[in-house]
Amino acid sequence: MPLNRVRRVALASLFGGLILVAIGFLPPPTGDYLIIVEAFFLSLSYLVVGRGGATYSGIVAGILLGIVQPAFFVVNIVFASLYGILVDATCLGLGAKRENVARTSRMVVAVTISTAIVGFGAYYVTAVMTNLVPNQVGLDASILVFGIISGVIAGFLAARVWNRYLRSRF
Repeated sequence: MPLNRVRRVALASLFGGLILVAIGFLPPPTGDYLIIVEAFFLSLSYLVVGRGGATYSGIVAGILLGIVQPAFFVVNIVFASLYGILVDATCLGLGAKRENVARTSRMVVAVTISTAIVGFGAYYVTAVMTNLVPNQVGLDASILVFGIISGVIAGFLAARVWNRYLRSRF
């Protein structure tokens, strides 16, 4: 059963709000270690809402995070939106969902690629270009490595949740 427009917007907004609840009130870099939550909800938004779902959820999450963390307002909006766009684009490009079935390996690759690109870009902008956060090599490396591992786990979990529990409902 295809989702109507209002239901699609409501679900994507809900996923964006869940991202805020999970990571929005934690100071950097603590919230950066929980990128798995954002990756999971963006992936699930792509699967549940369809094309553009992760993008919309990313935009909503970015705006909400920007309101809660005004010092990072622009950075939050740009990178959360970019993250959603990349999840949608890589999932579509790799065919992560075919005939209402999430293809786990393709989903994992798509989310991992998206997470790595956004993680590196956000790190470079906030730590190297603008010095918004301290540039400590050990901390930065651990965030990047954890981000990539989070992408793998989030892609796997989103595909698993979709295939086992949600596919028949949407």
